[in-house]
Amino acid sequence: MAQVMAGLNDIRRAKDDIEVLKRNYDDIYEQLTHVVSLTRQMQLKYGYMGALLMDNELPEFKPKFVRDSILTLYQKEVQKLKGHQDIAQVKALLQRNSKVGEPKIFLLILGAKPELIQGSTFIK
Repeated sequence: MAQVMAGLNDIRRAKDDIEVLKRNYDDIYEQLTHVVSLTRQMQLKYGYMGALLMDNELPEFKPKFVRDSILTLYQKEVQKLKGHQDIAQVKALLQRNSKVGEPKIFLLILGAKPELIQGSTFIK
């Protein structure tokens, strides 16, 4: 099955959705930004964070070389985010922009420019 790559307009729409989340739900946006930043700093795959958030089983994203104790701490941070009263807004954003993909959405949250991530296929 061929997957259609998101175009620049799709990525810009995702960026606009992120700005709406930031403006209308700043508390969960800050918590989401924290977890995305933590994911990057721990050098975990964004797909792993997305799988945890969306309750998906994606074994190819599960970190192989991270100590269980560290992974447990990370998972607790994701659970805090999932326990937020406005988590449905984050999940809706991810679902609406599924064509763009969670990794690129998370990069947008960290401040990446849409033009720089268009067409990048190596991001997981």
